[in-house]
Amino acid sequence: MPTFNVFVSISRDEIPADFVLEASKFIAGLLGKPEQYVTVRVVPDQLMCHGGSNDPCGSVQLMSIGALGDKNKSHASKIGDFLESKLGIKKDRFYITFFDIARNDCGYNGTTFA
Repeated sequence: MPTFNVFVSISRDEIPADFVLEASKFIAGLLGKPEQYVTVRVVPDQLMCHGGSNDPCGSVQLMSIGALGDKNKSHASKIGDFLESKLGIKKDRFYITFFDIARNDCGYNGTTFA
């Protein structure tokens, strides 16, 4: 159930057309999860600033059942590289918040993963 939410100040037309599909494959590989369970959400055109500047910035959330915790430092490095290369937003211009979700706290297909 990995969910990758990317909120960015850049406009929709600055986001590559294939970004969500590339991000889906990237997150599946990063977490070792089947891509069929990955959701990617990109929210462009956000009114935001970071560090007192309105240069391109973002806010990122990664939710998953497992595959987080001790690996977050490595995940943060790889996510930072991915977003900087694909969206042109520098790694020091967004925070990444990780959420390790319990199986019983995630609903899917009329039930939960518990």
